[in-house]
Parts: sequence; structure tokens; C-alpha cells
Amino acid sequence: MEKDDTICAISTPVGEGGIGVVRMSGQLAHPILKKIFKPNKNTDFYQPRTLYLGHITNPENGKIVDEVFVVFMHGPNTYTKEDITEVYSHGGYAPQKSILAIMTAQGARLAEPGEFTKRAFLNGRIDLLQAESVLDIIQSETDEELKNAVDQLGGGLSRKINGLKANIKEALINMDALIDFPEEDVEIDKKGILLNLRRTVREIEGLVDSYYEGRAIKYGLEVLIVGKPNVGKSSLLNALLLKEKAIVTSFPGTTRDLIEDTLHIKGIKVKIIDSAGLRKPMDAVEREGVDRVNQKIPKADLIIWVLDGSDIYASEDEDVLSKIREMSIIPVINKIDLPQRLDRTILKSGNLQWIEISSLLDMGLEELKNEIYRKLMEKGFKKSGVLITSIRQSDALEKTAEALGRAITCIKKQEPIEFTAFEIQESLSCLGEITGETCPEEILQGIFDRFCIGK
Repeated sequence: MEKDDTICAISTPVGEGGIGVVRMSGQLAHPILKKIFKPNKNTDFYQPRTLYLGHITNPENGKIVDEVFVVFMHGPNTYTKEDITEVYSHGGYAPQKSILAIMTAQGARLAEPGEFTKRAFLNGRIDLLQAESVLDIIQSETDEELKNAVDQLGGGLSRKINGLKANIKEALINMDALIDFPEEDVEIDKKGILLNLRRTVREIEGLVDSYYEGRAIKYGLEVLIVGKPNVGKSSLLNALLLKEKAIVTSFPGTTRDLIEDTLHIKGIKVKIIDSAGLRKPMDAVEREGVDRVNQKIPKADLIIWVLDGSDIYASEDEDVLSKIREMSIIPVINKIDLPQRLDRTILKSGNLQWIEISSLLDMGLEELKNEIYRKLMEKGFKKSGVLITSIRQSDALEKTAEALGRAITCIKKQEPIEFTAFEIQESLSCLGEITGETCPEEILQGIFDRFCIGK
């Protein structure tokens, strides 16, 4: 990215719509727009943050492209801290494409994905946590996901991280004083430093623990549907989603792969995953499907174990239970609209509380959703407080805590003060990766590459 470049992009989804927004940022943003925009009323001075009505014209031939509103914004009081212009055209593909082509012909270049937000970060308007939250807002699907992203954009997590930095820097200042003035009689409170570092480690560990909740809000908790073939797993998936997501037939083993979709239950994003029936595979394809289920089971947040109420409890059902016994389970007896043959006492003997449903008749589904919600709440999902939402943030915090742990050990063992200072400095570097001060360029680029063009 060249800092002196002027970039342009369509900032609204391309396609038919009432309004489309084309944005420019950089030194040439105002001169280019003044050259291609002809206001309906003569004006030599454009007030910032004022809408002007007129036409975009092609300077090469004078032809009118579209009737538009435009606005001029002066840096540094803008999103990127650079001069910005926005053109509000009609939302069709052709006018926006034409406006973009004229802008590039006059000296702007097409923006890369997320480049407007990247400039906001590089110019110091937002930190990396806030930049990530912009994408989270764009991609949010639930109220809780949006609330958490807005809180991060407002700097809630950034303030928490900066508070941790202040605590660590206080300890580093004391260490540096001993290093810089070895011949002076410098007094430091080692006990106080230890207490401070231990308290900081506990706070960091609390943030790391919040990743389960943050991941759940951002990506969704995984609920895996398992059972022997032909018990109605795919029918249950379709009934919960209210659409025909999975193929349903009367033949056992129809589902050969993991099929997933998202369901929102009381503000929680839940990934419901259908799976191949667990039995001895009949062919190589089914074997691959069964292997994938076995690999997914320990990773799932919750298991829905489906049994066929119209059939007897068989050895295949027992085999399924043996694979999921250590997991959080909701036993579901399906097909209760048919004559019942399943012996419920088998489940009672295992202290399992089941739910009876009919996927065909939509019976018991609300009770099942409530039980899914209750089970997930048991895992500590509270939907509150400052949360971390990415594995990048979690990893950086864990590395910070490990470095501080080593510093604490150095102090306790009375090792050379330089060792302690090095570990404390290392912890600050790890913490800086979260907000972007010490984040490697390849990680930065990877974050902004996930953005859409125009943001």
C-alpha cells in the first residue's frame, strides 16, 4: 500500500438498489471529484459534510453518467484521517462501474480489500482490535454478535488490554531502574511487583477463558446430531432449520458427509450439524463419512443423540452411546407419531433425560430448542462482559501470560534482573500483537484481506 495513493471503491453491494456509494480517500480525493462532478447550483467552495446535488460527468467527452449526491470530508476528521469523498449514485451496476472507471482514469486506483480500514489503523485512528470489530459488525448475524462487535469498536477490549499494559510497564520501569543504575542504592518493592504480575496473569487468564463465549457469539456453538442410520437425523436437521437442507430418504445411509447450517436460539448462534449414520461402513464412501463423524464428536459443544422410537434399542445404538458417553448429550427419541417399540427403561437406567419428538409433525421441537439453550448455558455461556473473539487474540494472551509466568519465576529464584526484564518486555511485545503495535505484517495483511472491498 502506497500511503500517498488515492484509493477508490464501491462501498455498497454491487447490484440493483436505490443507492450505491462510491468512496475515495487520499490527497487527490477532492481534486478528482471536483473535476468530474458538476453541481446543479454554481459553487466555488464546497463545505465539508454537506450534500451537493449534481451530475458525474466524463471529463474526456463531457457526457453525463448519473445524477448524484456528493459529500466532501477533510482529514484528519475522517474514517481514514485522510481527505475523503463519497458519491451517492443510483444503485445499478452500470452507473457505479462507470463512476469508478472515471475516478481511476483521473488518478485514483482501485482499493484493496479492507484498505480504507487499514489506513484508519495505520494512521492511528483505530487499533487492530477495533479494525477487526468493523468486520465483525459487517458480518454479525445476531443481536449479541452485533453488541459485542460494537463494544469492541468503542474500545472496550482495547481499554482492558491497555490497562494490562500499564500494570506490566510499571514492573518493567522498576526492573530498568535496577539495570540502569546498578551502583545506586535503588530500592524496589519486589513483593509488590510479584503481586502485581500475578494479578495481571489472573486477569489475562480470565480473558483467555472468555474466548469460549466470544467464539460462540462470533462463530456459533457446534451441535452435532448423531445416531445409527435411518433414525431421522436429517429430518431433524431440516425441521430445526425450517428448510430442506439435507436429503431425506427411507434408505439407511443416505447422508455420507457432515451437513451444517446456522440456527439462532435465544440470541445464540448455533451450528447444527447432521452426520452419517454410525454403523459398520458398507463401502469406502460411507467409511469416510463415519470417520468424519468420529473426528467431529470430541470437538462438538453438544451432542444430539437420535433414537428411533418405532424401533427396538439395538447394539448399534449402544455403539453410538459408547462414543459420546463423555460428551454433553441430549437424547432425542424421534418418530413418536409411529407405534412405539423403544424401551425407555434403558435410558432411565443410564440416568439420561430424553426428549420425545416427531420431525415429521414438528412435535417437541420447541422443547428441544429450549434444552439445547439450557445445555449450552451450563457450559458457562453468559453473553456479558469484555470478551475475546479470535484465536489470534487468545494465542497472544496465552503467550503474554507464559512470559509473565517466567518473569515471576525469575524474581522468586532471584535470577539476574536482566532475565526478569527480558521476560517482562517479551510479555509487552506479545500483548502488543493484539492491538497491533507489534503485529507482524503478514498477520496484519491476513486480517485486512478478510474485508470486503470498499470498507
